[in-house]
Amino acid sequence: MKIDKNKIFAVIMAGGKGERLWPLSTEERPKPLISLNGQQTLLEDTVQRLFPLLNAENVFVITDEVSAIQAREILMLPAENIIAEPCRRNTAPCIALAAALIKRKCEDATMIILPADHRIAPVKRFQEDLIDCIIQAQNGSLTILGVTPDKPATGYGYICAGEKIAPGIYNVNAFKEKPDFETAQHYIMDGNYWWNCGIFVWQVKTIAEAFKQYSPALYEKFESWASGNDYLSDFETCEKISIDYPIMEKADHVAVKQASFQWNDLGTLGALYEITMKDFHENAISTKGKLQLDNADQNLIFCDDDTEIRMENVKKCAVIKSGKALLITTEW
Repeated sequence: MKIDKNKIFAVIMAGGKGERLWPLSTEERPKPLISLNGQQTLLEDTVQRLFPLLNAENVFVITDEVSAIQAREILMLPAENIIAEPCRRNTAPCIALAAALIKRKCEDATMIILPADHRIAPVKRFQEDLIDCIIQAQNGSLTILGVTPDKPATGYGYICAGEKIAPGIYNVNAFKEKPDFETAQHYIMDGNYWWNCGIFVWQVKTIAEAFKQYSPALYEKFESWASGNDYLSDFETCEKISIDYPIMEKADHVAVKQASFQWNDLGTLGALYEITMKDFHENAISTKGKLQLDNADQNLIFCDDDTEIRMENVKKCAVIKSGKALLITTEW
């Protein structure tokens, strides 16, 4: 199936607080706007990995009012494509709004929805997986990417894959909430459970029909906004709810594509430890200043300035400094 690039849109959700990464992430500088490599922010990385698969004018960012100002300064996107929600209402209203705004531009659009704060590599495999999802979405499916788990994680939701319907693509049997450790171990041994990474692909008309069937109140909002009415006047009246509950867990035409790329959602200090370069003693280190370690193992040290840090006789401790804020913890 040939893909019309002009009809492919992306929606990057960048409205989270990222409180679990304080003090790197704060209310004034949420997680999508932090840099973990001293160069591009996570939001910039998310936008860049979409090119050249998409046109820049077809990329939307939905965030809060404060972050929207910063996003317009750093992103090479049309300013009107960076949308400031008047309040946080979780992913279902966010996606309904995005679908409505895209419908104004293209009735026959396919949209990719993805969070702004993931680490994904390699980009080529990510884009190849998106193409497979786009093709499946244009066959009428609500399509989601699932990541093969490498450990019994309790911090992610899981997708139970069912019958194979295309290469690497399966019907979804069930969505599972974040499990306890024993249940997560069972999922790993079963082999048909994948992490829900929150990346969706579907046609605007498909998600609109799903709203109509399973969430009539949001469908009314979608229709109103798509026809040109001002979302600022009534967005706050939307129910605060994830897209998983009213749509994904109820719809009967949901497909999952098994991801071929490496993925990390950077939601915890443990995730930050996993992606940070380590020394011979398994200390994960990212700092601009002088660091002295004596009998220190498996620690996480992250500092965005030239503060001198010394650690002695410490194991599995996190020291995170950003600006004038400092976090020291062994619970990560």
